[in-house]
Amino acid sequence: MAKPIKLVLCGGGNAAHAWAGIASSQPDTDVCVLTLFQDEAERWSNSLKEHDFTVNLYSKGECYKKLKTKPRLVTKKPEEVVPGCDVIAFVLPAFAHEQYLNAIKPHLEPGMILVGFPGQSGFEFQERAILGDITKQITLINFESLPWATRIMEFGKDCEVLGTKDAMMGSAQTGSVTPRRDPFTVVQKLIGEKPTLITKGHPLTANLMSVNAYLHTSLTYNKWFTWDGTPLNKQPLFYHGVTEGTAALLGSLSDEVVQIAKAIQAQSPDTDMSEVIDMHTYYKARYPDDIEDKTSLLSRIRTNAAYKGLTHPMIETKEGKFVPNYTNYRFLTEDIPFGLVVIRGIAEVVGVATPNIDKVLTWGQEQMNKEYLVDGKIKGKDVKDTRAPQRYGFTTLKDIIGH
Repeated sequence: MAKPIKLVLCGGGNAAHAWAGIASSQPDTDVCVLTLFQDEAERWSNSLKEHDFTVNLYSKGECYKKLKTKPRLVTKKPEEVVPGCDVIAFVLPAFAHEQYLNAIKPHLEPGMILVGFPGQSGFEFQERAILGDITKQITLINFESLPWATRIMEFGKDCEVLGTKDAMMGSAQTGSVTPRRDPFTVVQKLIGEKPTLITKGHPLTANLMSVNAYLHTSLTYNKWFTWDGTPLNKQPLFYHGVTEGTAALLGSLSDEVVQIAKAIQAQSPDTDMSEVIDMHTYYKARYPDDIEDKTSLLSRIRTNAAYKGLTHPMIETKEGKFVPNYTNYRFLTEDIPFGLVVIRGIAEVVGVATPNIDKVLTWGQEQMNKEYLVDGKIKGKDVKDTRAPQRYGFTTLKDIIGH
């Protein structure tokens, strides 16, 4: 009888709840959760003792399936779950990755598979810097985004998967030791039938296709860079409120990202960057059934049903008005240091000019009171808190490719 696939999920949030149930529902799986945040492990464990664990799956607003299954163990002790496992998946915000990498490091074994779901930009730079030589003996997979739109209904008890992507792109780097399981089929089995996981190309591909890094930041910039400080009467729509100017700006950032990929490919022909695509092509591939008008990038964003009703992150004033929330929301606080700064750092290494990325990044760092880009270089005092290659001393293409 085949041994069950041993999966360790790192994180205790929405995505960890969803995948804990989805993976546990697959045959021949042994799913554990490692959460280091406060008392989450204890709370989740206690809930599992008293209640069923349910994941409610939705499609087009209707719940079509309820998964009543649970992970075998939820713990804050990596020594209880990491030794002997096949797959370790990071399903938590990028700012928390460092803590988890340090926690699992003493227990990693050759042949394990480490998955970023998503790893976001700079995941493998940080992995190499923290884990050291063991990175050469494990397989790293980095996916571009989460596969679901999901939310916890009651912690440790149930969650809702409101939508699932049709397909998702990732890239892999196999170590010198043969993985314990085939990395491409095992992750698909653990995630279920959908989304279809397309794993191709060098991990730098996933760095550049961390689309939120330029999608969220360019939409935020173009909405607010001329704002005069007057509070608004209501929260403006984030995606469905885009203008032609916003779509043009997003397109220009996307074009610069494609140019970075082409430069990498030209300078290192064996480095497959073919999966780095422009935003128009991205929407066509990722949301084939959700977009009503596929004429242009603007229409693809404004008629994407997956974006319906989503608003700009705002703070409500005492008077019931609204002002933008720059400093406490991931569209800047995560998508810049773990996204746009990393992409800009890669561009600097390969010598690609990025005037539009620079414009958005400069404005964003000012709103956050941070300093990343200084005099046209990624060298500001806050680079130490990012995952830019420059933070780790990676200043050549050979450095960032990893060989």
